Amino acid sequence: MLVRMSVDIHAPPEIVWPYLVVPRKTMQWLTALKKFEYTSAQQGGPGSTFYWYEEAGGRSYNLYFETTEWKENELFAYRMTIGDFFKSYDERWEIVEIPEGCRFTFNDHIEFPYGLVGKIMGIFAASTARATGDEVLANLKRLAEAEAGLSQT
Repeated sequence: MLVRMSVDIHAPPEIVWPYLVVPRKTMQWLTALKKFEYTSAQQGGPGSTFYWYEEAGGRSYNLYFETTEWKENELFAYRMTIGDFFKSYDERWEIVEIPEGCRFTFNDHIEFPYGLVGKIMGIFAASTARATGDEVLANLKRLAEAEAGLSQT
């Protein structure tokens, strides 16, 4: 399953970035995420590790990730190292500065187990992920723009 979605946010990258990497802020917009904690001594950066407990599609998921790319205010990418359902799970979150603020883009690449059945599951999951993506991107936009408005007053 591949899903790529973007949203333009009227806030600078410095306002959006903490919503990607600070657990309490990430859980404000990423509604399926119920727990996010760093599991390495290093709280972010390449090689840092973290745990997510996620509830989506009527299931719960325990997921452990390793950060594969980290460029402050620009890029956060990670891959699943251990999970209790998915075959693989890689995600890349990117912030690009634009004249009005920034554009946030996420790229989800998730593989399901069960061979051909898993591929069919992925087709249905992609449409659900896009609907959920619209919601979470709207949440991120609303939160970051509200914070940007407060910091400008």
